[in-house]
Amino acid sequence: MRGSLYSSLLFALSSSLPMRAFVIRRLLQALLVILMVVTLVFFLIRVSGDPASLGVNLDPNRDPEEIQEEYQEVRRKMGLDKPLYVQYIVFWQKTLQLDFGHSFRYGVPTTTVIFERLPNSLRLGAAALIIGIALGLPLGIIAALRRGTIIDTAATMGAVLGIVTPQFFLAIVLIIIFSVQLRLLPTSGVGTWKHLILPSVTLSTGLIATVARIARSGMLEALGQDYIRTARAKGLAERAVIFGHALRNGSLSVITVTLSSLPHLIGTVVVVEVVFSWPGVGNLMAQSVMARDYPVVFLDVILFSVLTVVTFLIMDIVYVMVDPRVRHS
Repeated sequence: MRGSLYSSLLFALSSSLPMRAFVIRRLLQALLVILMVVTLVFFLIRVSGDPASLGVNLDPNRDPEEIQEEYQEVRRKMGLDKPLYVQYIVFWQKTLQLDFGHSFRYGVPTTTVIFERLPNSLRLGAAALIIGIALGLPLGIIAALRRGTIIDTAATMGAVLGIVTPQFFLAIVLIIIFSVQLRLLPTSGVGTWKHLILPSVTLSTGLIATVARIARSGMLEALGQDYIRTARAKGLAERAVIFGHALRNGSLSVITVTLSSLPHLIGTVVVVEVVFSWPGVGNLMAQSVMARDYPVVFLDVILFSVLTVVTFLIMDIVYVMVDPRVRHS
C-alpha cells in the first residue's frame, strides 16, 4: 500500500511540469481567441451604424446647424470623434483596467446593466442543465437496456429530432400549445416558477437529445465489457450490475459531452431569451446590438467568450487527467 502511494506521488510530481506547461499553453491560446473575437466584434459593430445619431433630436423644425452641433457633441461624449485605431487602443486600455464604460442607452455603468441581468441567465442555464441531465440520462439508459425494441427506436428518433430542431421554432410551437391554446403557462417575462418552464425546456432540448444519445452509446459499450460478464457470472443481481458497474463507467462519456455542450448552451440562450422576452444577458445583447450600445455589446461578448473559453479549458484539463497523451496534441 505504501509503495503504491509512493509511486503515485512520484508520478504526480514528475508529471506536474508537463501539466503546468499544457495549462499555460491552453491559457495563452484562450487569451488569443478572446482577443480575436473582441477585435472582430469591435470593427464589425461599427459597420452597423453610428450610435450618436440615436441620441440626437432630429426634429425637422430645428435648425440644421443646431442639430449638427448636438450630433458632434454626442459623438465627442461617446468617444467616437477620434480615429478608429485610437478608439481601438483606448478601448483596450480601459478594458485592461476593468473600465467598461457607461451604457449609451441606459446612461449607467455597463457592469451594472450586465450584472442586473446575469442572475436571470444563470437561473435559466442552470434549469436547462438540470433538465437536460435529469431527462437525457435516464432516457439513454432505458434505450440501451431495451436495445432493438420500440422504446429504443422512439428514444433514438426523439434524440435526432431534438438535435436538428431549431430552438426558435420549438419555442414558438411550445408557446402556441401551452400558452395560447391550453393557457397553462405564461408566454414571456420573469416572475413565478411557471415563467421558467417553457424557456428552460426549450433551451434544454438539444442537451437532452445529446445526453440521451451519448448515454445510450456509453451504456451499450459498458454492458459489452468483460467485467460486466464477470459480475453476472458471480451471481450479482442485474440491478447491481447495471447501476453499480455499467452506469458508473458509462456515465463518464456523459460528463464529457455535458461539458462540451455548455458553449452551445451559452450561444443558444440568446435566441431563447429573445423569443420568451426573458430579461437575461442574451436578450440584453440582442437589444444592445439593435441600439448600437457598444459598451454593453463588448462586455457581453467578453463575458460569453470567457465563459466559452473557460469551459473548453476545463474540458482540456479533464481530458489530460484521463489521457495524458492529449498534452502532446
